[in-house]
Amino acid sequence: MRASPRLTFFFAFVFLAFARLRAADTVPFTDGAGRKLQLPAKIERIYATSPVAAIFIYSLAPHKMAGWNYKLGQAEAHYLLPEVRNLPVLGGWFGENGKGNRETLLAAKPDVILSIGYNDRTSIEFAARLQEQVGIPVVVASGKLEDSAATYELIGGICGAPELAAKLADYCRRTLAETKAFAAAIPPEQRLRVYYAEGLRGLQTDTKGSMHTEVLDLVGAENVAEGPATSGFGRASVSLEQVITWKPDAIIVCPERLNPDGSWLPEWLGAHEWGQVKAVATGRIYQIPAAPFNWFDRPPAPSRFLGMKWVEWVLYPDRVKFDMVAETREFYRLFYHYELSETEARALLDASRSPKAAESKK
Repeated sequence: MRASPRLTFFFAFVFLAFARLRAADTVPFTDGAGRKLQLPAKIERIYATSPVAAIFIYSLAPHKMAGWNYKLGQAEAHYLLPEVRNLPVLGGWFGENGKGNRETLLAAKPDVILSIGYNDRTSIEFAARLQEQVGIPVVVASGKLEDSAATYELIGGICGAPELAAKLADYCRRTLAETKAFAAAIPPEQRLRVYYAEGLRGLQTDTKGSMHTEVLDLVGAENVAEGPATSGFGRASVSLEQVITWKPDAIIVCPERLNPDGSWLPEWLGAHEWGQVKAVATGRIYQIPAAPFNWFDRPPAPSRFLGMKWVEWVLYPDRVKFDMVAETREFYRLFYHYELSETEARALLDASRSPKAAESKK
């Protein structure tokens, strides 16, 4: 049987109306990798594929977070808004907590998925594959330190916070420019040689040029770790003999586990063998503050902008003109939505310095 012209017109009308309705529900968007997407016109829930992306979302729109990639510790949760502390742990696809799965992701019902990291072929292919598997648009953006301002501006509309995104982007650009000027003023012969100690024994590190050492590369210090730039999760293993040979002027220590107050005392620093390392002998050891998130790396997130100022402050105290306590309080207010007291700020900073370094600062 042939459909009547009137019935054919009716079905065509319904199809066009449905298509227009669907089109009205989405908006075109070009992500940081140049991919053309259709995003929901109304975005209420956002999932992050990694801790880096989660921190970007938290700083802009904590109420739109679908969950965390890992379980927050007491020290981390303390500085975050109460309404996000107990969000579900959804896993992720990157880093040491890369245990995400499609079923958990779909159950969280995000409107958009945000993937921030390297804008390389692997990231783009991953985003396309995940988007096809779950039927949810995946937005790719750069996690490089120098691209942070642009990334904030890119995702500000997605998070429904373009004005806040502009403010945070301005902070990032200003801090980056100030850091480069600070580094340029340090004569080459006065630049400190620094070892970045990672792992429970302090014998893992990341080399110059890695995303994990971008802060060190920018502030006018020399990363003693030689070799090709570590990529991905990083953490190249080294020997204590190699560290001794490098003769670092200072050691920056990555906290591997936090006490409830955010502190951690690396047991390995008390070992006799480490006394042969120049920086240990002179007491120039600095532990990276890490509550709620690491200021230097792990993950390489926006907190690194405060970390740049912290590294300047501990390595070159005589050259620093700013008030580190005030800078810390401002950052926590802008990026973490937390009113850090002066006492809290001083406690975080004091805990990051070795006793000898703290005495010289007084």
